[in-house]
Amino acid sequence: MKRIWLTLMFAASLASAVHADDAAVRATLQKVFPGKPVQDIQKTPVSGVVEAAVAGQVFYVTEDGRFILGGPLFDVAADRNLTDARLDKLNAIPFDSLNLDWSITLVKGNGERRIAIFEDPDCPYCKALEETLRSVDNLTIHVFLYPIDQLHPQAAAKSRAVWCAPDRATAWEEIMHNGTVPAGPADCATPIADIAALAARHRINGTPTTILSDGSRLVGALPRAKLEQALQKAAARSPMNSQPKNKVGK
Repeated sequence: MKRIWLTLMFAASLASAVHADDAAVRATLQKVFPGKPVQDIQKTPVSGVVEAAVAGQVFYVTEDGRFILGGPLFDVAADRNLTDARLDKLNAIPFDSLNLDWSITLVKGNGERRIAIFEDPDCPYCKALEETLRSVDNLTIHVFLYPIDQLHPQAAAKSRAVWCAPDRATAWEEIMHNGTVPAGPADCATPIADIAALAARHRINGTPTTILSDGSRLVGALPRAKLEQALQKAAARSPMNSQPKNKVGK
């Protein structure tokens, strides 16, 4: 009986210590990142160090909450960047959660591969990506108009003009490749505010941001070879091989 009692006391003490460590880590995170949500805390392969996901970023904290590191954390034996792998999961956006009714759809070839891109019509990197996409085949592209007013004051008006054009896909290609703004009225209802709210929820802060079919994201204008590699990798990991389902953006 005494042995059982001691075992129970030890288990309770251990549980209390684990809880205290978690509390210490959270206290450190709240002090360093006030007001930012702690998404997750979990163990790492490094003894005495836990991983903390805070507002879409990854940090490493000693279990007593005293020290915090910004990474990246490498597994040298496996030749793997553990931080990047974790960030990919944290920042993934399920493709089926996107409301494709808010997008402009362009189909190249059979369109069997799919991406969604948050783009600003005045963003030079978006124009570079669009130029690269000209040579990529068998791709369905869903463009989400995401003008960033702080950088490009005219982008919102241009985005509205594109959305209100009779042929949005043609209007988008014209403005991105030739700089031609649609001449018609731009007074129709647009999803631009909804897209901005969706981007904010998923911490999409810059353009272009590309969402691949497996939910992973790419930031910036990648060269064609790297883009093709990412498309192939996403296709291998993605369970989606059928036509997209339109769902309300989360």
